Amino acid sequence: MDILIMLTVFSGLCVSGLTEKQESKCTCLSRNVALGAEAVQSSTPSESGVAQNAVDGNSESNYMLRSCTHTAEEKDPWWRVDLQQTYSVTRVIITNRGDCCEERIVGAQIRIGNSLENNGNNNKLAATVGHIPPGGTETFEFKPIEGRYVNIFLPGDNKILTLCEVEVFSEKEKTTCTCLPRNVALGAEAVQSSTPSESGAAQNAVDGNSESNYMLRSCTHTAEEKDPWWRVDLQQTYKVTRVSITNRGDCCEERIEGAQILIGNSLENNGNTNVLAATVGPIPLGGTETFEFKPIEGRYVNIFLPGDNKILTLCEVEVFSGNVALKAKAAQSSTPSESGAAQNAVDGNSESNYILGSCTHTAEEKDPWWRVDLKEVHKVTRVSITNRGDCCEERLVGAQIRIGNSLENNGNNNVWVTTVGLIPPGGTETFEFIPVKGRYVNIFLPGENKLLTLCEVQIFAD
Repeated sequence: MDILIMLTVFSGLCVSGLTEKQESKCTCLSRNVALGAEAVQSSTPSESGVAQNAVDGNSESNYMLRSCTHTAEEKDPWWRVDLQQTYSVTRVIITNRGDCCEERIVGAQIRIGNSLENNGNNNKLAATVGHIPPGGTETFEFKPIEGRYVNIFLPGDNKILTLCEVEVFSEKEKTTCTCLPRNVALGAEAVQSSTPSESGAAQNAVDGNSESNYMLRSCTHTAEEKDPWWRVDLQQTYKVTRVSITNRGDCCEERIEGAQILIGNSLENNGNTNVLAATVGPIPLGGTETFEFKPIEGRYVNIFLPGDNKILTLCEVEVFSGNVALKAKAAQSSTPSESGAAQNAVDGNSESNYILGSCTHTAEEKDPWWRVDLKEVHKVTRVSITNRGDCCEERLVGAQIRIGNSLENNGNNNVWVTTVGLIPPGGTETFEFIPVKGRYVNIFLPGENKLLTLCEVQIFAD
């Protein structure tokens, strides 16, 4: 599983673009300043419950999976993270333990400041924690409080403090908005080959909850049988490009191996004869694996596990119909170095530091251009461009997005859809427009002595 960076997603302020078949969800992203910072706590009776677990970027709520903290039973237990510098903290997010004991967190105090007097527990009180459901995540927002240290302090006798993740956000940290494809399976109707218990119902895999502990009733479960399967009905045909599967976390991770992702419009053999998109290999306990492939048209997405005496369990299945440019063939006017190849803009990686090898780069020349071949004609409604982040953001200003079916003048004479303005360093800008039909999408930068660099280009279509 490729994980580049973990970002916390919260209610967005930007306006999403909509197409007839694909909504977008607009979200805002900001940096969790506690991620990976040094943490300590009042006591650590077991190494499986160390303080650092609460800032490891993993919000797994099953304590047995070693991503939660745990103090001894004691008077006034506490946990503290050192942010290494003073921030104006405006928001703290806490994930509670999910496998038991959710009531323990009630009454905990969030304290923020620069003092280590009484281990930091005398710093300013930002909020007091109420009830958080098992495995739940609660967000506490407040007026900015200056501080280097953030404490979670639980006053009282015979208390145990357990935290599965603590995230800290500051108004200093730049917040950017981006529009992300919608999970078209979310809340859709799901069925499976058998349901021996309602706690393992098929609908659990599309409930938007990727909790991986089966006992918390958010995973599916078939009987032990021959060729078990699960299917979601998207209600209309989509061009599916990506499916994400979250595996069971409390046991039995090997059961998923060999499962097939099948997509199509047929219900013959319960949908299990549709087009094979991918085969699932090992997924770690509680892990999420994303499978990307060329667009496959279909209303039904099946997870089919061939073989005798098999059990199929899925803790979440997400289905995306989105970026039709992903891994399509790209070309550009010149490539002075292979580290700036045209293909970098459709590799699915929006890393904006050119040195890390995921951006394109032409020579300095007249009228540089970049082009992607979508292989078939699409009704394009939206193009997202990620700009270079380590320098030179102004170079992209004035670039034209052109869409059409002609390769005359390398495709640069096709329909002129829009012109790019200033995109901040490393920023992603989304351009929405009335549908334009075309197989080719060009980014064309008119003028003398120009360099064209793109760190990702995403294309969305009806």
